[in-house]
Amino acid sequence: MERIITFTADDLGLNEETNLAIEHAHRHGALNAASLMMGQQGTAHALEIVRRNPDLQIGCHFHACDSTPLTRPRWPWGNSPARAGLALALWPSARRLVRAELQAQWDQISAAGVNCRFVNGHHHLHIHPFIAREMRRGIASSFTGWVRGFNVRFFDDRRRPHFQFLRHRAAHWLNDWPANRRTDTLWGLDRLFRMNADEVRRALADLPEGRHEFLFHPRRENDADQTALVELMQST
Repeated sequence: MERIITFTADDLGLNEETNLAIEHAHRHGALNAASLMMGQQGTAHALEIVRRNPDLQIGCHFHACDSTPLTRPRWPWGNSPARAGLALALWPSARRLVRAELQAQWDQISAAGVNCRFVNGHHHLHIHPFIAREMRRGIASSFTGWVRGFNVRFFDDRRRPHFQFLRHRAAHWLNDWPANRRTDTLWGLDRLFRMNADEVRRALADLPEGRHEFLFHPRRENDADQTALVELMQST
């Protein structure tokens, strides 16, 4: 198997400023993928960016909190991924809501004509056992891409204990996806909004064959993540 490196920006569609920061990181930096949120303030603008940047790989960024849902005015649990996860564990009504919402988001991205290459979740809720199962069921007939795995790797090993439990459980919850359709490693959770090009270069030097994803969140011009992506392009 070859070594596949994906530099992904999450939250395309969140708002126009985020969209433009992502587009700049693609056109002038190493960014080669972006996760698209449907039904948000900047989604229509994001779709314009998708159309004028055909080399940018687009994925579906399923959202179930801290966003504007498609099927109702707001989430009953607000912006908290923890409250969303708890509601899904306890309430059948929450599971019905999210099941309908995931399908609506997938239908919308399909109707927009987006070539969806991968899927993941806002605040990583795609690793929740209910969402992982429903996501797989809802798109199995029309999706042949890959899903963000949760084999988290660290630039700073002191953060390792914080992710050990989730990494173990996510490996189980995502096992409906064939191994060759999940990322082998995920980098960046210990550097949210503060990615560093030198650290990424050092990690890249030791990566084996497989699919490896580096997660970025460009939000505005010249912020840390956009700057890191531009520097990574300049060094290649």
